[in-house]
Amino acid sequence: LASECQSVGIKGVTTKQARIEALLKRWLEADGVERALKQEARDAREAYLRSLAKPALRELCERAGVEVFVREVVVDRVLRCEAAAGLFKRPAQEADEAPASKQPQEIGKKDVVQALLESEASRKADLERKKKEEEAVAQKKKECRAMSMEDLKKQLTARGREATGKKEELVDEYLEVLRREEAVAAKTAKLRAMSADGLKALMVSRGVEAAGTKDAMVSALVARDAEVAEKARRFAELLEEAAGQKKEELEA
Repeated sequence: LASECQSVGIKGVTTKQARIEALLKRWLEADGVERALKQEARDAREAYLRSLAKPALRELCERAGVEVFVREVVVDRVLRCEAAAGLFKRPAQEADEAPASKQPQEIGKKDVVQALLESEASRKADLERKKKEEEAVAQKKKECRAMSMEDLKKQLTARGREATGKKEELVDEYLEVLRREEAVAAKTAKLRAMSADGLKALMVSRGVEAAGTKDAMVSALVARDAEVAEKARRFAELLEEAAGQKKEELEA
């Protein structure tokens, strides 16, 4: 531990626990978790590609526009294409607005005082919005806590969620279910307010296959957002697991 601390420029720590915490902090600040997960995902993908037969690899390369030579070259090139496309990056939701063409930059500079006033107004609006959201969550949690264990279990079971644990755990789980349902409802309403052409442009930008009716397009986009949200949740779990494993390695 001492030599590893010295190698990364950590000085002034003498105890084992302090060194572990300092190394773990430095590792997290250097995006060690994400880099480790990205490498793990890449290795798993490489193992899968190497397990494919040549015809399957050739078909995959043809779809990706990769010229076929030998298996090693194919695997390497497919991985490069997928990495460049962001396959191994942290899952993230895209903006709901359809991509717009770039507008010419306005000539001249905005008045500094006006810019500061607008920034302060925006900051206050954000604080007020967050305050209202926190109050709404607190009120909802109070209502959920007033429910019986039986009612909580019924609500969770009806939504296909696991209904086990203490009451506080069931309350937290039910609150998360309600939060997701509200998010889906808000997303659906926002997409329904868009024009059909706007929805089509949004689907193209996200790589979602175009559907026939407007309702079908909205459903397809909502389903994709739900898939991305689930991947992001799983990614967060992997980050926590990787950080825990790194801490155990340092403590060993």
